Amino acid sequence: MMRAQGGVRFGPILLLIVVLAGLAGVGFWWWREHNREYLLRFQPKVGDTMRYFAEMNMSVQGQSMQMTLFFTQKVLKVQQKGLLTIETRFDSGSLKTNGASAPMPMMPPDVSTYRPNGQRVKAGQVVSPIGQFTEIGYPEKPVKVGYTWSERQKSPDGSAIEAEYKIVGRERVRNRETLKIAVTVRDVSDSNNPLTIMSGHQWVDLNGGILVKLDAQFHQVRMPMVGTMSVQGSFKVNLMP
Repeated sequence: MMRAQGGVRFGPILLLIVVLAGLAGVGFWWWREHNREYLLRFQPKVGDTMRYFAEMNMSVQGQSMQMTLFFTQKVLKVQQKGLLTIETRFDSGSLKTNGASAPMPMMPPDVSTYRPNGQRVKAGQVVSPIGQFTEIGYPEKPVKVGYTWSERQKSPDGSAIEAEYKIVGRERVRNRETLKIAVTVRDVSDSNNPLTIMSGHQWVDLNGGILVKLDAQFHQVRMPMVGTMSVQGSFKVNLMP
């Protein structure tokens, strides 16, 4: 009988030990994940083909627009120093404006060269918020969760776009190990009045550095001769199986 009573007295203590051990395990996992280093590199192989589905919904001053687009990227060549030649082909799509739908006008394939850090090699590029959001230039060094960096585009007319990136953490997306990156794009043409245009996240494959998923929200836009306008909408891109 006394042994039974002893069991009752020690039960809560044993339970506490188990709970503390579990918390210690969680704490170690959190510490390990936040101190793990990742070196992001854009390095798909020759012949690799990635098919994507993109969807955009936008509303500006009572005008609405919805766009859907299927496009394919194929690695044509990998040069010395890791430069990649990639063809982007626009397969099909539709555009709906204020309820009226029409097929998306197709463009010829685009062939561009990319650096191993994911940046496109091009001259005289146009300042593009969506371009800054989608084409991240990866850091040259290994980074940890919480690391932030930024990039800026400036055009001859004085307009400037700045994108800020932050490593959020590691996630498994559709059977791929990815790194989740928070992205904020601002119009910094007026340094005294920066304007947040887009914000959201990218999920990047840890093995090849390719985009797996993108989810962005539109906020505002600054138009010449018009000023600042509020924008409601979203932009999503998903890698297809």
